Amino acid sequence: MHVIHFAFECGGFDNRLMRGGLSPLVWNLSREYAARGHRVSLVTPAHGLLDTLRRDHPIEELPYVHEHRVPLVLDPKAWPDHPAEIVLELTTRAHRLRLDGVDVYFLSDTCLDLLPDRLYPPPGTEGRDLAFFKPLVFQVAGAHFVQRYLRGEEAVVHGFEPYYHYLLPVLLSGDPSLRTVSTIAANAPVTQKVYRPQVERLLELFGVHADLDAFEDPLPAEDSPEATMARVLAGTRMHVEHGPDHIALMPLILAHADLVDFVSPGQRDYYSTFRDTPFERLFHTLPVSRLLREQAHKLLMGGCGISDSWLARDPGSVDRAAVLRSLGLDPELPVFYHAARYAVHHKGQVELVRAIDEVLTGGTEAVFLLRFATGGGGQAGPVGNAWFQSVADRHPGRIHLDWSLADEDTLFEQAACADFCVFPSKFELDGFLIAQAEAMACGAVPIATAQSVTTHFGHALPADDPRATGFALPGSFRDDDPDLARALAERIRQAAALRHAAPDEHARLSANSRSSARQFTWGRSADRRLAAFMDVLRGRHTPFPAEDAIRYGWFDALPAAAWTEHRELIARSAAALGDTAAYGRCAPLDDTAFERLFETAYARADVARCTETARAAGREEWATRLRDRCRARSHRAGQVHVEYRHPLARHVEVAVPGAAGRPTDRESLAEAIASDEAVPEGSGVVLAPLTPVGEGVFRGVVERPPVGHRLLVMLTLASGRVTWDTVPIEAPAGSPPYRLVATDLDGTLLRNDQTVSERTLRALATAAAAGARHLVVTGRPAAACKQYLAALGYRGLAVCGQGAQLYDAGADRLLSSASLDLDVARRVVERVEAALGELELGVVTAPPLSRFKVTPRFGERVRHGWDVTTDRGLLWTDPIDKLVLHHTSVPEDEVEAVTRELCGAEVTVVHSVQGMVEVLPPGTTKAAGVERAARLLGCDAAETIAFGDMPNDIPLLAWAGHGVAVGNAHPALRAMADEIAPGNEEDGVAVVLERLFGTAEQDL
Repeated sequence: MHVIHFAFECGGFDNRLMRGGLSPLVWNLSREYAARGHRVSLVTPAHGLLDTLRRDHPIEELPYVHEHRVPLVLDPKAWPDHPAEIVLELTTRAHRLRLDGVDVYFLSDTCLDLLPDRLYPPPGTEGRDLAFFKPLVFQVAGAHFVQRYLRGEEAVVHGFEPYYHYLLPVLLSGDPSLRTVSTIAANAPVTQKVYRPQVERLLELFGVHADLDAFEDPLPAEDSPEATMARVLAGTRMHVEHGPDHIALMPLILAHADLVDFVSPGQRDYYSTFRDTPFERLFHTLPVSRLLREQAHKLLMGGCGISDSWLARDPGSVDRAAVLRSLGLDPELPVFYHAARYAVHHKGQVELVRAIDEVLTGGTEAVFLLRFATGGGGQAGPVGNAWFQSVADRHPGRIHLDWSLADEDTLFEQAACADFCVFPSKFELDGFLIAQAEAMACGAVPIATAQSVTTHFGHALPADDPRATGFALPGSFRDDDPDLARALAERIRQAAALRHAAPDEHARLSANSRSSARQFTWGRSADRRLAAFMDVLRGRHTPFPAEDAIRYGWFDALPAAAWTEHRELIARSAAALGDTAAYGRCAPLDDTAFERLFETAYARADVARCTETARAAGREEWATRLRDRCRARSHRAGQVHVEYRHPLARHVEVAVPGAAGRPTDRESLAEAIASDEAVPEGSGVVLAPLTPVGEGVFRGVVERPPVGHRLLVMLTLASGRVTWDTVPIEAPAGSPPYRLVATDLDGTLLRNDQTVSERTLRALATAAAAGARHLVVTGRPAAACKQYLAALGYRGLAVCGQGAQLYDAGADRLLSSASLDLDVARRVVERVEAALGELELGVVTAPPLSRFKVTPRFGERVRHGWDVTTDRGLLWTDPIDKLVLHHTSVPEDEVEAVTRELCGAEVTVVHSVQGMVEVLPPGTTKAAGVERAARLLGCDAAETIAFGDMPNDIPLLAWAGHGVAVGNAHPALRAMADEIAPGNEEDGVAVVLERLFGTAEQDL
């Protein structure tokens, strides 16, 4: 068999090409396959290191010279100062190294040779440096190389990490001689996406067609709890939010790869269910969740291992005292060891250093051997974190801190000196599978996260279990998590005490650790994968084990025969999940069963399952228990007072609007930029913690209005499970006369000089203090009203673009936007010009550009920043939100009437500004936009007072419970309004609000 490995790094044979755990994974599998007689080709970038490698290896230049073009289609949101497309003209050459039976092919060109020191582009290069596209160029150049140089026999093309090979399964799917395998090693977010126009352009380059629409993740409904969850999780590393112009990698790979490979059984479990994590509920709404079930036969657990060279060494041969003394450490004290690439956030390293500082300051007798690799090739790495270094400097003789990436000899002798190894993985993004296993194989007792990915290491087993290996840490998805830091400090103290006071128990755990880790060999891992590769080459797939589907709760995916063959197993799994429907198919639903199912679901804080069971059992007392779990009462000042009860809750937090702060104060901005980790930006929603006031009782006052019309609560249980709950909000006593104040901007809230008076600001603040919410409703596109919203201090939702856009001002995020069909727009122009003569035209291009393009004779109406063009064809080159018509001699009321008569069945026609008639997508009105926003804010029409000045405000005032036209309003609006207020120059909005809500002076 020919196995073609496709990997961005492969330095298991030379650490100058190594930056993390991917290198030993790739290289050790390559060696094992070759040792079993298979042809192995390893395709990787040269990274500009060919001359360096030549000093130690016989590098052969191949007669492969490929001149090609790589089109880079730039996302304008990320690259605003760059052209829409840049074409790289590249000449890619290939070199070969034959080592241990493996052909390593190094691809070299002006892009692939960038960043020789760090290999990977830092996240901060996006938007400013085309080196960001190095991994994409590798995919293109590598695909060409496979097709042009390595094809000719049946082969398995095995890619490592989706982001570095997601195109390969699609590009190679049409070749019957090639089968593709995708290994997921690092548990990147399953929602990770890339810019769809870029993917489409590269598929076109290779002449490949794929139905990308099938992989679109539909956005959750705007007023759904899932939409708020997504915004909360965008501030973590579990979920990434992208616009509709992006495409998810995992569905693309699931659909086109022949196998999707995982590196541990627990990793496959985690990635398939996200059970007990804050992402679980959102995950089940995404297409990828369905695809994983449909493509379950492709899910391979290839596993991971420890190199033969490591296992062949004898830890007992290492002179512990000499090694530790050479590092300035006392060999008589317990030694705690950590070795990994420096990555503050997802490796839990900031919490580890906090814990070490605490225990040493508190007098714990121990030493710490810490490796946070920032350099490569054995060179001393730069100090990655000044605070880490300062902690080490404060505790001389107790901490040895090394920033370099060491060779195996150094790592082994240091691991062999360790009594304990500490690996506090975060978000299950980094299982530390190899580093933890290597230390355990030397006898180090693990202190590690109790996560799915590393379950097989046994450190989460109870201490009295004969198979137990060490100490478990709670799972965490937060940056700089104080709970994790506290747990680390506690476990380190516990472990140090064990080493002193119970050496026999430490010896037992050490022996178990050594025995457990040494079971995981690359040979076993290679054999498992090779068997699966052979099957796919022969057109066979191993069915997904029914037992695993049952564990996952995939009851709907089970064949009919499984319900008979595995009836008892299904019943046990359903009972553990509180799934009444599945349990009822396998066992009688008597009172005892209902009690067990309800209590199991309640212990998991699974309110939906509890409600289902209470209803099925007819137990009203259970329904009452659920209703009493939370009281959330809104007060006139806009606060929400919350009390939440759950006996097993450790934390209770409420989703509220707000901007996420820096992930940690222990990393400078410069260090974050230099890091390999992108810092999540958040999406305008944060978590406000409630205060524990008793056993399982939490209270707090939410100062900011909650997101949505129900309170979204995140629970962290004592078991470590994290889940969500939604509860209604009780209206305050003495509610305000209106709960929603909807105001137009130009000519209504704004004075003629485009400012907002102090009186108006005070009136809006008084209404807010009474419990009402202000909603800006404007014809301006979102991009054109930001400065006015900033002047208001406005951070809520805004209805923009005549109702076509919903914009979150606090997060500076466009939630939704409707576009006008270009062909329809052109037809409107043709019909109206046939009736009225030549028009002057304008278009507002769709986000993110949001430019106003106009023809020259808008005359005095042309403003700074508008794009003026004499070529009408340029108006139609980009998607547009709306068309604007201006006639130099016909009044706008007549232009509006004619346009509506001729085209009203296809578009919405409004008149909002003197001299302009706007043509919008059908169904677009301010009323429709406000109705959508009101649902999110938990309000309805009867609770809304609306203010406007132009005919485009007619639907808004008609929808609202009370419609107010300012004194300067268009006659058509004045004729239908419930009330006429003073004009915008006389602060008409403030006059009405003061009458309804009082004034600040009256409130005092």
